[in-house]
Amino acid sequence: MEPLPPYFSRAKPPCRLSDPAQPHMLCRRRRPSHPPLSICFSCKGKQLKRNNYYYYCATCNLEFHRGCHIFLPEIRHPFHPSHPLTFISLLLPKFDVTKIPKNWMDSSSSSDESEDDDDDEKSIKEECEDDGDDDDGDSSDSDDDDNNFDANNDGASLSDGNHLKCKCCQVPLEKIYYHCSICKFNLNVECSMRPPPTTISHLKSHEHILTLFPIRLPLPCGACGLSLSDAEDLVYACLPCNLLVHRSCIYLPRVIKITRHPHRLSLTPSLQPGDFSCGVCRQTVDVNYGQYSCDKECHYAVHSKCATRNDVWDGKDLDGVPEEPDEFIEPPFLKIDEETIQHFSHHHHLKLHEKKTIGGKDKFCEACTLPVMISQRYYGCMQCDFVLDETCASLPRKKNHPLHKHPLNLHILPLGESAMINKGATSKDIFQCIGCGRIGCGFFYKCDEKDCDEFLLDVRCASLPDPFVHDCHPHDHPLFFNLTKGNCMGCGSDNCSSYFLECIKCKSFLGIKCATLPCEAHYIHDRHPITLCYGEEDTTSGQYWCEICELKLDPKTWFYSCDFCKITLHVNCLLGEDIYLKPCHIFKVGLYYKEVEIARNDGNSRLFCYTCELRCGQTLVFKYIGGCKSFCTLRCIGNYFDAKDGWVYDAARNLNIFRRI
Repeated sequence: MEPLPPYFSRAKPPCRLSDPAQPHMLCRRRRPSHPPLSICFSCKGKQLKRNNYYYYCATCNLEFHRGCHIFLPEIRHPFHPSHPLTFISLLLPKFDVTKIPKNWMDSSSSSDESEDDDDDEKSIKEECEDDGDDDDGDSSDSDDDDNNFDANNDGASLSDGNHLKCKCCQVPLEKIYYHCSICKFNLNVECSMRPPPTTISHLKSHEHILTLFPIRLPLPCGACGLSLSDAEDLVYACLPCNLLVHRSCIYLPRVIKITRHPHRLSLTPSLQPGDFSCGVCRQTVDVNYGQYSCDKECHYAVHSKCATRNDVWDGKDLDGVPEEPDEFIEPPFLKIDEETIQHFSHHHHLKLHEKKTIGGKDKFCEACTLPVMISQRYYGCMQCDFVLDETCASLPRKKNHPLHKHPLNLHILPLGESAMINKGATSKDIFQCIGCGRIGCGFFYKCDEKDCDEFLLDVRCASLPDPFVHDCHPHDHPLFFNLTKGNCMGCGSDNCSSYFLECIKCKSFLGIKCATLPCEAHYIHDRHPITLCYGEEDTTSGQYWCEICELKLDPKTWFYSCDFCKITLHVNCLLGEDIYLKPCHIFKVGLYYKEVEIARNDGNSRLFCYTCELRCGQTLVFKYIGGCKSFCTLRCIGNYFDAKDGWVYDAARNLNIFRRI
């Protein structure tokens, strides 16, 4: 149950029989300062021994048990001031408000009154739900119940389509609610205990006082443009201005900053004539209603509801806060001369090179962990094997990304980052990207805010622009980060990634995992670059076979091919299952953080995996340092160290050896 609003006093709750416009307040009476309760107005019962206090309305001269002051047989409510509302109970056995739950805590001190009242209401609601859940269908004893409020039930039921929903919150009626038989008006008990304010004065949003408007009309909200009848929100009106708005729209922030735009955005009641598309959902913006627009007169606008989403806005209203000058972001490297730099991630100088031949040992970029391709320029350390390709060397140290509401900072390993490579096996010095879900060991962007420090993107996902033009889709159909999802164009799955890119024009989606696949790769047995193909619609040209696994290849899916040698390869066969882990990197895994080295699987014979006991067929192999154990995938490593750090597998393996002997 949500906390009580500030206008609803816990210590002195209103008398629910009073006029909502001029409510009476109940006070608590305790013995021996006051006489015992004579008779409860709601249940007609007398003083209960275990109750230390009861409620009294001096204006109405009525007394109530605690609990009974909430569930009155009849109440007046500001949502329906014309008629009283009757209490309806669909619980069997009959609902009994004198059945005080044991977890209600009495207190004789006034300092605890707030907690008592809040516990009362919460306990009553839990008691109601328990009674309904434990119903065994036997209602023979319920007819003799003296405390029966169903006598006022005029036949209203949840099956009646005229009053299926609460008029306040627009959710289905619960098992206990209030009902007006004349107007077919219904109100859930929780909504009846929290009457909304009849008027709201908020000069920042409107110059006049706004009045509660209980009737739901199929009209657009004057602030956001959404329908007043569809939203689960209250409506307030200004009759002199002919204005109807949602209550939540009254408190919209005036000035905000989101990561999707470099400037501040201000809430405006209307925009200049023109064509605007929302910077979040990419749908058309109606210039006649309030939206957020750029303070610097950029042609940029965002729907008010889209701009204030929890995953878009950081929750800070910048109205009245002076705008600070542009933050100085330290450059990623210091230029020594035309071909030499000092990068922040390395203590030696790096010199610019260009790869011209295929021969020799592959060089892997420390940031994106991809091998350096032919004709690609890269920076190499003049004293060790540290390598950064030219693009990664220029990555900004701080950037805004549309997938997160805070700026992201560039980090390098090792920083104690960990990843869960199996259900029970943790690791250090590798990380899992929240965008594509892959395990990586290169550079990454991370949010340094306290409450969302788990948001982490590898440099490939963080470098995707918005909008993004991909070769798998027509160039006049850009893809956007709309925080939506669907079936991926690459793999056909809606579980491709945590985040997707969407084409607004054709309603198609591309998962970040497929969007970050390299367009070119290197195959050890081919001297030409291997290019990524995005599937073929015409499959009558012939059957494709994978050069590595020698199995059939579905031409409708993405695959790699060489246009010169006419060879085709599966994506996983060429790149491997753990595509963005680079050789020679050492990470720690398991309860005691045992060291594991990543090595290339390029020997004359394939090693046997210690866990699955199959030959390692991936491009990489994982070697347990300090033991003669090799693993084919991270999944096998996780299974080994999850089994009580490997002793289960060791015992089973030794048993098999003895059986063979």
